[in-house]
Amino acid sequence: MEQVIVGKIVNTHGIKGELKVKSSTDFVEERFAKGAKLLIAYQGQEIEVTVATHRFHKGHVLVTFEGYHDINLVEKYKGCLLYGYKDESLLDEDEYYISDIIGCEVYNDGKLIGRVQDVQLYDHHDILVVQGSQKIMIPYVDAFVKEEDIENKRIDVHLIEGFYDED
Repeated sequence: MEQVIVGKIVNTHGIKGELKVKSSTDFVEERFAKGAKLLIAYQGQEIEVTVATHRFHKGHVLVTFEGYHDINLVEKYKGCLLYGYKDESLLDEDEYYISDIIGCEVYNDGKLIGRVQDVQLYDHHDILVVQGSQKIMIPYVDAFVKEEDIENKRIDVHLIEGFYDED
């Protein structure tokens, strides 16, 4: 089953196995609900865990996993990514996962300029990282992104002068 990143474990919180997670999902309540299955990417392995509790604290999600109620059991996971299973039922019509954007060809006014290598998530707007003959950072906003056909892996943009060297 396909997976998507739902957050990154940034620290522990207290001594009872609670982990501080920087969430990268729009579906926090669903992804961190009691009983939800997540995967911790740890030293090349995927460790499946079940959410026991979650709460919010200073912009982060504090989560505990069943069977991991001691700081000594979870401290090693600091810095690890958390994955969830891809669930299309969470999406509204015309919505898609960020992982679906990776690999899309990007065309500026009909000319191929590269492929989406990454999407950087920020509070105000996201940034498409496009790799072609050069790396281009494109704000993922309507002013630049004119059309998206994610099913066919194509994004059309209109960039203003100075965004990239056309040579």
